[in-house]
Amino acid sequence: MSEYKEHIVKSFDDDIENINQLTTQMATLVEEQFKLLYHVIDTASPATIEDILENEPRLDQYDAEIRDAVITIITLRAPIAIDLRATLTALRISTDLERLGDYAKNIAMRVAALETVPDTNIKNDILRLVTLVQTQMKDVIDAYISKDTKKAELVRKNDLIIDEKYNLVYDIIVDQIKDKVSKLKLLTYTKLLFAIKTLERAGDHICNIAEEIHFIVTGDDISTTKKPSQSIEKSLEGSNK
Repeated sequence: MSEYKEHIVKSFDDDIENINQLTTQMATLVEEQFKLLYHVIDTASPATIEDILENEPRLDQYDAEIRDAVITIITLRAPIAIDLRATLTALRISTDLERLGDYAKNIAMRVAALETVPDTNIKNDILRLVTLVQTQMKDVIDAYISKDTKKAELVRKNDLIIDEKYNLVYDIIVDQIKDKVSKLKLLTYTKLLFAIKTLERAGDHICNIAEEIHFIVTGDDISTTKKPSQSIEKSLEGSNK
């Protein structure tokens, strides 16, 4: 029997819907942050960086509102089954979204502080990585709104594409560093390595949200611990030699 049903008290439905709307609005703003980040990396626009920074307090406000709404509904309604899962996972999803917002801001700040202009091919590869993250963000929002486990599972699978792109760009940047670049270039490449690793971690947080969607609908926990990416494993091996 489906756990979805209309509650006797309409205000209970309103409370659940309020949490859904707040979470969706927060996720949509995060997606917008990554759209702005694409523009920052492409053009280094100071105005766009300011837009990202101005949006950050709004994300914090959404996070606070979701937490207050969850506390209220648990205190007053004592939700069970799918209502309880949807309520509690909203907290975890908002935490992932808040972290994603931090990532967009941090990358924008790193790009603003680059010592040199990145090579065109490297910049284009990073832009493709940002696009993959942004697309994943859009898809996980669609999955959350529709509570579609198949869409959520597709998001999880597509995270591998982000990992593969990250490894590719990582190797390209490291190869450039090995060519005995200038100190300014080295500083630029180091910041870019941090930026792409942050994008890879953004993909992981989106994957977390997809897993939460599956849990909301089915009650099954499918979260898994990801293995370190090959590039990171190489780095660790190198440092131990």
